[in-house]
Amino acid sequence: MSMKTSAGLQDSGTEAESDDENIEADLALSELIGQHESTDWSEVPGISAAEAGAWTARLIEARDRVQEGL
Repeated sequence: MSMKTSAGLQDSGTEAESDDENIEADLALSELIGQHESTDWSEVPGISAAEAGAWTARLIEARDRVQEGL
């Protein structure tokens, strides 16, 4: 039986599918982190280097939490 969570994500209910989702999330977060780190934030109006650094740190923390679940 599948259930929708409050975030709108579907819980498949099987461990193998959950692992696959975690691997996909890990890869997506790693790609996003790489793009984030390669962005020249000085060229983005209204975003300071400190803000961008904080976002990158949060993305890394999120990836680490996903990896703990693998």
